[in-house]
Amino acid sequence: MKTISLKIKSSDTTLPLLKNAIDREKRIIMESLRITKDKVKKLSESLGVNVNKLINGKVKHTEINDMALIELEGEVEIMKRLEKELKEFESIKICK
Repeated sequence: MKTISLKIKSSDTTLPLLKNAIDREKRIIMESLRITKDKVKKLSESLGVNVNKLINGKVKHTEINDMALIELEGEVEIMKRLEKELKEFESIKICK
């Protein structure tokens, strides 16, 4: 784990601001992740597609389903990125 140092005038005001900002960002990411997971679920169900098979290239794209599969693949990528960001934010520890 890496350490980042900040020079601040008052820890009494700055530390709560930092904690609140981190908590707010985590809540935003969690809500975005919830929405994205819901989209992935709905799209995969409507297409009758297993997401793991899609990710592994085992789902055939046709003229009929191509755009919907591309949309699903995009949502899966967004979901992965959000999960990674959330993991990073959850690992942040503020020390005095």
